[in-house]
Amino acid sequence: MQTEREIQVAALRIALRDGYEAVTTEMIAAEAGISLRTFFNYYPNKEAAIVGRRPQFGDRTLAWFQSASGPLVDDLFEALRQILEDKQPNRDTTKMVDALLSQMPELVPAFYASLQILKDQMADLAVSRLGEQARPDAEMIAEIVAHATANAFRRWAHDETMGVDDLVRVARQQIVRVGEMISKRSS
Repeated sequence: MQTEREIQVAALRIALRDGYEAVTTEMIAAEAGISLRTFFNYYPNKEAAIVGRRPQFGDRTLAWFQSASGPLVDDLFEALRQILEDKQPNRDTTKMVDALLSQMPELVPAFYASLQILKDQMADLAVSRLGEQARPDAEMIAEIVAHATANAFRRWAHDETMGVDDLVRVARQQIVRVGEMISKRSS
């Protein structure tokens, strides 16, 4: 995990300094102090290195979710908290990603592809509890949870007082606010 992070930080540093188009896998490997072969052991290309390893639910989290019986959204957020606990996100890396996306909005789709994978995994978790017939609803729930989490990540990156549990709490609060807005009658 440490080498993966070092490669991503090197890729982000070069992209922020020289622009995404100038980045090469050779430059990333040199910046990270690794061989090109080692680079390709971790990432298939420069875009993947900049985006970083896509989050995945581990076996422990999957087993926990299967036995959990709380409200679905609460259990999805707990599963996300477990991913974050396992992955130990780096605030400085997240700040670099945020800065890069501000400078180069053309990279947003690459980062949203990572978010899509997370959304798909959460939808599958929800379907495992609700049944396949509920897939459209599960996908909508997962989409909302994933986007709330992405928004909370941006806030977490710039708020040194927030911990990982706070990140999940903020994302959950966003969902509650949206639900209240949906439920509120127009005057």
